[in-house]
Amino acid sequence: MKLCTFRIPTPAGGIDRFGVAEGDVTSLLGEGTGEISIVDVNAACASMAAHQGWLTAADRADAFCPPEIGRYASVHGTSLAVLEDTLGWLASRGGSAAGGDLVGPRGEKVRFRLDEVQLRPPVTKVPVLRDFAAFEDHLKVTFGKMGLEIPAVWYERPLCFKGNSTSLYGHAEDVPWPAYAKKLDYELELAAVIGRAVRDADIEAAAGCILGYTLLNDFSARDVQRGEMQNSTGPYKGKDFAWGLGPWIVTPDELGDPAAVNMKVAVNGEVWAESTPGPMQWTFPEIVSYTSQCETLNVGDVFGSGTVNNGCGFEIDRWIEPGDVVDLWAEGIGTLRHRVGFPEGPQVKWRRTAA
Repeated sequence: MKLCTFRIPTPAGGIDRFGVAEGDVTSLLGEGTGEISIVDVNAACASMAAHQGWLTAADRADAFCPPEIGRYASVHGTSLAVLEDTLGWLASRGGSAAGGDLVGPRGEKVRFRLDEVQLRPPVTKVPVLRDFAAFEDHLKVTFGKMGLEIPAVWYERPLCFKGNSTSLYGHAEDVPWPAYAKKLDYELELAAVIGRAVRDADIEAAAGCILGYTLLNDFSARDVQRGEMQNSTGPYKGKDFAWGLGPWIVTPDELGDPAAVNMKVAVNGEVWAESTPGPMQWTFPEIVSYTSQCETLNVGDVFGSGTVNNGCGFEIDRWIEPGDVVDLWAEGIGTLRHRVGFPEGPQVKWRRTAA
């Protein structure tokens, strides 16, 4: 199942809703994918309740199938039972992918074409965004280019840095080119999303807390990042201006082993690199379990895998430019696409004025 957050345009502004994507979603979006539809699961659940004779159908749907993915997970954890029942009932009613023939009890639309809505980051309220470094081959190449060696501690425990979870950009959204940066890069990553709050979880329990997987583009200002890393505190302004996340969360039962999916990067339609991540030094369940020690992980927390092998311009010495369109693609997930903006305005005068 592919879980998403989508925005409906209204006269009063956009409204974000919890949806499930249906159809052929694994190709590059808009390029021979066939008809993709988005089911508003809250509206569909309300429609089902009304059909069953509930006079309080909308209230029942709001309680059992909330219109926001984080609220749904807070009620049901990683269980998909309510969604499966709702989609099963919807399928039994028939109807086209456009879904104009079925509405909720308040007249709300139940199913949309993809081109009728805007995809948002699948989780719009991320308590903590952590990005790890799980792929040894990637580190060997990038560390080698910088004259460094992988530290011994990397082989002993999962290591990460924390990013700005308010700088998320969904599929087909423009991302900014920060005025202070001259050399921008993409990073092809997978990410796990927590669907059930957990603390002190062993590996088995940690695996059961993962709602699913999505694509993460860790946009990086390499010229700024290089200086920041010399302080051994991790990246900061070199990363936190933009994080791409999406297009949807694919549940573990559907995706399978994330390290085995085929992936690629295309810039302006040209494939720059292909990858199958391969063995992770630390699997997602191990990463989640380690992080949960004496710490509560919350619904919506995002765990990035770190860049997959061959997954950034720094590795292959190719660099994106303002105006470029960057596509990250993964088999079983689909495409996360962003257009890179142009630097705007002067840099902020952040230094003290000399006396």
